[in-house]
Amino acid sequence: MTRTVLALAALLVFGAHGLAGEGFDYAPPVAPPPPDLGGLVTRLLLLTLVLVGLCAGVVWWARRANRPAGGTGDGGGRLKLEGSLPLDRTCAVHLIAVDGQTVALTTDGTGLRSLVVLSDTFETALEDVGRAEAVVEPEPAAPKEPEPPKWSADDVSQLLQRIIRRADGPGVHLEPALRHDQP
Repeated sequence: MTRTVLALAALLVFGAHGLAGEGFDYAPPVAPPPPDLGGLVTRLLLLTLVLVGLCAGVVWWARRANRPAGGTGDGGGRLKLEGSLPLDRTCAVHLIAVDGQTVALTTDGTGLRSLVVLSDTFETALEDVGRAEAVVEPEPAAPKEPEPPKWSADDVSQLLQRIIRRADGPGVHLEPALRHDQP
């Protein structure tokens, strides 16, 4: 083993001397010239302006694509949102005018809950009340006897039982004392 180590050392010493000729001198590379600062800043500004312009173009196109048909912003004049009232995170009441008729919509987390067509506007109802007050009825000469009730006690009891059964659905809880089906 010592013979191999000595042979390798001799080979390295004689081989390195023979290989070290004139063409193996080290010369460090020449440093490149520094970059042009004006060119770098100009490219940075131009690329920034191009990207901002591209973003503005995408925003403009998205708004234009989402605009309702008809161009007036109210669904072509037939459908107009009058107002919305959020009741909680998922429920809301919306008033919509459709061809001059007002519609109340209620929505919840599952979607459209109910749709009610409102008959008159508030101003029309006030005018009707004003006209009714303007017409003066003559006072009766003698007080009339009270009319007997139109419903019997059984009718009222059946009606209350139906209301309690309907109200006993999901989300409505009645006191046990108010329920007739429990002792």
